Amino acid sequence: MTRLLLRLTRATLVACAALLVFPILADAILVAPHALYLSDRQPTGEIFLVNQSDQAEDVTIDVMFGYPESDSTGEMRIRFEPDPGPELPSAAGWLRAFPRRLRVPPGRRQAVRIQATPPAGLPDGEYWSRLVVTSQPARDAALGRGDSVVRAGIVFELRTVTSIAFRKGAVTTGVRVDSARATGTGDSVAVWAALTREGNAAFIGSVSFALVNGAGETLQTWGPSPMAVYYGVNRRFALPIEAVPGGNYTIKLAISTARTDIPANVVLPAPPIEHRIPVTLP
Repeated sequence: MTRLLLRLTRATLVACAALLVFPILADAILVAPHALYLSDRQPTGEIFLVNQSDQAEDVTIDVMFGYPESDSTGEMRIRFEPDPGPELPSAAGWLRAFPRRLRVPPGRRQAVRIQATPPAGLPDGEYWSRLVVTSQPARDAALGRGDSVVRAGIVFELRTVTSIAFRKGAVTTGVRVDSARATGTGDSVAVWAALTREGNAAFIGSVSFALVNGAGETLQTWGPSPMAVYYGVNRRFALPIEAVPGGNYTIKLAISTARTDIPANVVLPAPPIEHRIPVTLP
């Protein structure tokens, strides 16, 4: 007699950085921290996998080159380059995870060591990679006992993407506002901001906004919100308006390196930026 395993479907749930949007994530593998920084003085580090579910999870760890970019709608996404050329600051080829495959029991935490072995003569700068942690519920190797076994079900595969940066020598960062515009509607303001990174390292910081009237009074504020600029982005921000009469106003855009989710000792300093954008509310 034969044994048969039926897999009806495979659902791949993708979580980027800290944007965890599916309820199932609360019952699966949590990856911490969401950003790891290594250097030529500290080439090793650790991430932790926490199994929050009530069953064992099988985990595979891959290292890929990728970075955030904006799409045509102004939203952010992760762009992966499976075969980055030498012109790209990729660390994917010389970062290793130990172990790369493991099983995490329910309710347990497992450490994974990340080691960088950069090539000789690597120029100063920051090099990037994404750690892709793929997990799914552990399944018994045996399909069953007896003359014939048929199993059917949905296999949920969760993929969590975190950031790894390797810094060598002198690293600097900054950001500039190339252009910005704002459009007002009845209940919101859409701000488009074209931003370019400066220096040889990604700009990691936050952005905030304020609505200012003609008398210089601040009527409403938004943020701060986390922001990263690796190359150039053209981001769209949607700002809800609360009971503001029609007229001419100014949106004050402020960018700084202030972050509460990243250790202060790894945040690169950069001058704060302030930009004013005229807007008319109907």
